[in-house]
Amino acid sequence: MSVLVYVLNILLLAGMVWVLRKQSYTSSLGYAFYPGLVFKLSCGVLLGLLYQYHYGAGDTLTYFNGSLQLTALARQDSGAYLRLLLFNDFGSEALRASLPFTSFPDFSNSFFIIKIISLLNLLTGSSYYLNALYFSLFSFWGSAKLAAILSKYYPEARAAAIIAFLFFPSIIFWGSGLLKDGIMMGSMCWLVAFALELGKGQPVKPITLILLPFMLYIFVRMKLFLAAVLLPVLLAYLLIRWLAKYKPAFRKVGVQVMVLLMMTVLAGAALTQIGVIYNLDFIFEQVVKNHEVLLAQSLHGPHISLDNLEPTFASMLRHASEAFLSSIYRPFVWESRQSLYLLTGAENLLLLVLTVLSIASFVNGKYKVSLFYVALLIYILVAATMIGLSTPNFGSLSRYRIAFLPFLVYLLLQSYYARLVMERVAAAYTRLKARKTTHL
Repeated sequence: MSVLVYVLNILLLAGMVWVLRKQSYTSSLGYAFYPGLVFKLSCGVLLGLLYQYHYGAGDTLTYFNGSLQLTALARQDSGAYLRLLLFNDFGSEALRASLPFTSFPDFSNSFFIIKIISLLNLLTGSSYYLNALYFSLFSFWGSAKLAAILSKYYPEARAAAIIAFLFFPSIIFWGSGLLKDGIMMGSMCWLVAFALELGKGQPVKPITLILLPFMLYIFVRMKLFLAAVLLPVLLAYLLIRWLAKYKPAFRKVGVQVMVLLMMTVLAGAALTQIGVIYNLDFIFEQVVKNHEVLLAQSLHGPHISLDNLEPTFASMLRHASEAFLSSIYRPFVWESRQSLYLLTGAENLLLLVLTVLSIASFVNGKYKVSLFYVALLIYILVAATMIGLSTPNFGSLSRYRIAFLPFLVYLLLQSYYARLVMERVAAAYTRLKARKTTHL
């Protein structure tokens, strides 16, 4: 590939960064913007190196290799490529059989990602790492916007937002590079930021209205079951905020939270009844199928073991607490000596400590409660349980849980005692820096 292609793409990426930095909301990030960006882009490259030279295989390489076939088709027969891109018309069974994830192309988010990468290939000259930079920048866009909007409306928790969405290691690493998880994260964070701004009475800009359907489509296409949880929660939040404008009784935070919890309970009851009437056991069957497939790949190492998991509501409910806790706090540091598991275990130990500090803050009345935070907590509870039930493999779990982990880290980091620790660490760092400056 010519040097010119690299130069042009680097200039285009730099232009996108410049436009992003000029957005008014990014001022809330201060000096964290560029370090966060560099960390994100670097993780996108490192993820590719990890899969290419350590694992030798993986989804990211499968996506890229599949995209090369589509890009070759685009150069040979643009009409056939467009028909495949828009209508999943393969033209021949031979082509379909040669491509991955084509059993159900209309529903496969993996095949959708392959098509996106094939389009990028036309711009990047089929460079894996240039594609990874574009994916990482999209993910950073959504994450940075949400961190900035949270910093604007909850300035006392600015450090928590910046750490959770821009610097928490596993969140940034698995939310980068040429994987569908980064695309999911970028669109998800953008939508949450939009809902928060709308709920706070911020006027909607024309460009936001243009981007909204695109972000909704991407998020739903990437993770339908997560969208089925998060979007109703955000709609309930917006409905209660709208009612608060016209009904004085809804302006009290306690009332808002109670209404949201009642809506959640009623929604759960309604779904249960719908499942009974329309026999939606196939959803549970899919969860169990995913669990069994990943479990078969995990027996050689540490994994979540949910004994006698069955495709019934009663069985799911019985295993829910174990699945929820395991998806957040496992693997433990002692469960494996493999380097990646040790790193994940150390991070999970930190999450456990932060959880204890948050519980202590709540018990002592030193934790701020808001409708938005409760909405995030409801989403975390449901998403973590669903992912824990369907994903016993800790390698896959590390990736999939970024769908809820940044929100959890954000809530945990802003507890009174966690903020006290961060303030003391920051003060110690400032004193140390001042001493070094004095000696110089």
